[in-house]
Amino acid sequence: MRSIDVTDELQQYLDGLVPKRDGVLARMEDEAHRENIPIVDTHEGMLLYLLVKIARGKRILELGTATGYSGIWLLRGTDGGTLTTYEMDHDRAARARANFAEAGFGDRALVLEENAKDGLEKLEARFDVCFIDLLNSFRSEDITRRVSELCLERLDAGGLLMADNALGRGEILHPGTQQAKNIAFYNEFVARHPRLEAVVVPIRDGLSVARVKS
Repeated sequence: MRSIDVTDELQQYLDGLVPKRDGVLARMEDEAHRENIPIVDTHEGMLLYLLVKIARGKRILELGTATGYSGIWLLRGTDGGTLTTYEMDHDRAARARANFAEAGFGDRALVLEENAKDGLEKLEARFDVCFIDLLNSFRSEDITRRVSELCLERLDAGGLLMADNALGRGEILHPGTQQAKNIAFYNEFVARHPRLEAVVVPIRDGLSVARVKS
């Protein structure tokens, strides 16, 4: 049976089932919608939180901080864990640090102002969860592949590799733009990789969730 179309009214209903956000997240949502800052929004944020909690993740890697909205959801799922996150925009990185501090995560969130691929090449830490929110930003499929491999190399068995915008607003059916080509490549990468078992959850613009096999 085909899934139903999620109308704005139905989306509001779904968002209404998520526990009421505190002042920090509510403010960040208002700012994002007013300033056109890309965030995962309420329903997907709750899903990220639950997935991290179910996986008992403690060490989180994120590519694409923006102002820290998804990072706060991810950190809240860790029960005392840490977040390493990459953001090249200086102003957004500064806002993210302030938001993490206001949310009580100032000493647990490391915001690195560096190209994610270059940073990952040097990073030696291990992680339980990686969340990629840059599929729309990579310059090529080769970079998409390299970043995906670098993330996977840093995940232990049972770890989660997740990526936002996995449906590319439907453009992946006929990928003409570089963004759509990156997304299509990534989806095939995780679906066919021998170390991963994966699914795309059709929430918002699609959330790819893959688990590293034991």
